[in-house]
Amino acid sequence: MSEYTTKDFVLKELELNRGSYITGSALAKAKGVSRNAIWKAISDLRNDGYNIEAVSNKGYMLEGDSDIISIAGIESYLSQCTTLGDADIKHILSQITIYDELPSTNRAAKMNLIMDELQKRIIIARTQTSGQGHSGSRYDSPEGGIYLSIILTPDEIKKSPIKTTRIGSRVGDIISEITGKTITYDKKTNRIYIGKKKVSGILTEYFADLETSEISGYVIGIGIKYPKLPKNKTIALLLNSFYSDYSI
Repeated sequence: MSEYTTKDFVLKELELNRGSYITGSALAKAKGVSRNAIWKAISDLRNDGYNIEAVSNKGYMLEGDSDIISIAGIESYLSQCTTLGDADIKHILSQITIYDELPSTNRAAKMNLIMDELQKRIIIARTQTSGQGHSGSRYDSPEGGIYLSIILTPDEIKKSPIKTTRIGSRVGDIISEITGKTITYDKKTNRIYIGKKKVSGILTEYFADLETSEISGYVIGIGIKYPKLPKNKTIALLLNSFYSDYSI
């Protein structure tokens, strides 16, 4: 992963110190830039929608209601996962691409797989305009949800075969762990419910040679819609679980 810009560095530090103040001078010293550069980064982040409180003699603090999906935010939670080392985390982060909007993360991932453009294997969108469900159905994907697709190729899978029910069950466990709610996982439809409300769906697709039946790649799509679910934390837990199970 390339070196952080000042803006990305400040966001990462604010995420790591969420709920606590960190001074501009401490940020400037850690990054090796001027305090004016830190002020500009804070201003840019506020323009992006982050709620950052500033108090004289205390510094800056990212407020609790700021939960915009970002690589820095995901990293702040991945770094707290005990199953992943620093090299694993850097490897995962280098493969993430985040979009404000996509027609479908699965469609984008499949295109990357077809074109053999596999540097970016984790596709995340803040909203989808044509989200895909099973049997060609539409998956409603409003802003505020989590929509991601992961590409895996057979040569990097350490636990085969890919089992959609295993993925769905783990996604349900993570949602339950974060929300404290009891979930119901429907294995037939790969849907997850809290009460009667559908909060998540999983769509797994693969590409194979028709003559040899040899699989060239998998695309695992996960969509989650639940009010106030912490997005960066949820994504980090999903990636930690998924890559610990299947790839790293």
